[in-house]
Amino acid sequence: MKKILVIGCNSFSGSSFVDYLDEKQFKIYGISRYSYKDKFNRFYNNKKKITFRQLNLNKDLKKICAYIIKIRPNYIINFTSESMVAESWLFPEDWYKLNSYILPTFYHKISNFKFIQKFIHFSTPEVYGSTKGNISENNYYNPSTPYGISRVTADQVCQTLFKFKKFPVIITRASNVYGEYQRLYRIIPKTIFFISKNKKIHLHGGGKSKRNFIHIDDVSRALLILLKKGVIGETYHISSSKIISIKDLVKFVGSKFDKKFSEITKVSKERLGKDELYFLNSNKLRGLGWKPRISLINGIDRVSKWISSKSSALKNEKAFYEHKKKSS
Repeated sequence: MKKILVIGCNSFSGSSFVDYLDEKQFKIYGISRYSYKDKFNRFYNNKKKITFRQLNLNKDLKKICAYIIKIRPNYIINFTSESMVAESWLFPEDWYKLNSYILPTFYHKISNFKFIQKFIHFSTPEVYGSTKGNISENNYYNPSTPYGISRVTADQVCQTLFKFKKFPVIITRASNVYGEYQRLYRIIPKTIFFISKNKKIHLHGGGKSKRNFIHIDDVSRALLILLKKGVIGETYHISSSKIISIKDLVKFVGSKFDKKFSEITKVSKERLGKDELYFLNSNKLRGLGWKPRISLINGIDRVSKWISSKSSALKNEKAFYEHKKKSS
C-alpha cells in the first residue's frame, strides 16, 4: 500500500482531498496547524482513515521533516499557504514569511529525501496576475498583490529543484475552487449564507471581475490522476472552460432563491490590485483523461443543500476572514 502525506489536511482543499482518497488504496497521513475537530473539516466524521499530527510549518519545520523521514511517504501533497488575497495587503510580512521563506526552505530540505516518488505543490493562478484570454501553464508571472508575489517564490524553487536536483515535483494551479464545507467568507457559500440571513453582500467593484469556478471534487480527482499519471517537472492547470463575472454569479445564485440582484447586494470599492480575469487552459490535464464532471449549476445546488443541512451549526458562524498569526 502506497503512503501519502497531505500537508494542510484540515484546509478546505486538503480535507476534501483526504475525504476523496480511498484508504484501501493509500495509507493516509496528515499534518495541519489546526485540530481536525472542525465543522468545516470534510473528513471529521471519518478520522479513522487518516493518521493525523498537529504541526505548524512556521515553528515545527524540524519536527515535520523528522516525521517525514519516520513515515517515509511515497507521495506528498502540500496545500498549506497563506491564501487570502485582500488581507495580504494588511499583513504582508505573514504572507512573505510562510509562502516565500518557510515553504521554499521546507522544499529544499525534503528535496534530499529520495524515498519521495512524487510531490505536488498546490499553487494558484494569482501568480499570473490579470490575464487576457485563455492562458497555458508557461504563461509569464505578473502578480499584482502581495499574495500573488509571495506564491511565485515557491513555484520557482520547485522548478529549480527539479531542474538541478531531479526533485519529483508537480505544480498545480486550480481556478476558483468551491464546494461543500468551504468557509463562509468565500463568494459562493457567502452569497447563499447571506441570502438565508436576509443580509446584503458587499460586491467589490460591482462584481465586474471574471473568474472560472471549479468544484473541489473535480480538483481532488485531478490531483489523484496527477499522482498516477502526471509527468514530474510539469505544471498543470485544473480548470473548467466556463467564465463568469462575479456579478453574474451572484445574480444566478440569487435567482435560485427568487431574489433580485439589488435585494442581495451592495456595491463597494474595488479591492486593491484586484485581477480582472483568470482563464486557465487545462488541455494538458485533459490529455491525461480528466475533465470536470460537476457543472456550476449542480455545484451551487450541492453547496446550498449543505448550508441548509447545517443551518443550526452555521447560524452563528462568521462570514468574514479573521487573520491569525501562523507562528502563534
